[in-house]
Amino acid sequence: MAKVSAFGYTNTTSGTHDVTPKLLGLTSNYSLSEDQADVVKLNNKTAPIDQEELISFRSRTGQRLATDLNIQYPSPVNNVIEYSVRVDEVLSTTDTENPNFRVDEPIVCSIAFRHPKSGNIGKDQVAEVFVRAISALMKTDGSWRFDDLMRSAERPVVD
Repeated sequence: MAKVSAFGYTNTTSGTHDVTPKLLGLTSNYSLSEDQADVVKLNNKTAPIDQEELISFRSRTGQRLATDLNIQYPSPVNNVIEYSVRVDEVLSTTDTENPNFRVDEPIVCSIAFRHPKSGNIGKDQVAEVFVRAISALMKTDGSWRFDDLMRSAERPVVD
């Protein structure tokens, strides 16, 4: 009998709003500023030196996966892989009427994945979970929920 892996949810209708990635040019537009066994950090060469952009990739293994889920049939696989990307940005605000005014503020975004090192979990399953996480950050009209979330209004509202 063939094994079949599937998620349990049924709300799978695709939206019409696409998120379009930027072509960053990670190998041409970034300098390698850190390269260790579990982290690689890239520094954007197209950004000014006083307004850096850093992109970090991390990976590590572990023995236990913490989750809020009640797992009824746990996998015998105990080894866990965790990997992430983190983007550190500097938002610089100036005033056209006051050339002496400048405020720099950091914005950091981190996307992390954790799962057992199981052959049942591949890139397609991870991508599906990622799309659902991005979808949770969007309203049905395609606009982002960040305006609500940055005001600690976590509960989704009717669009």
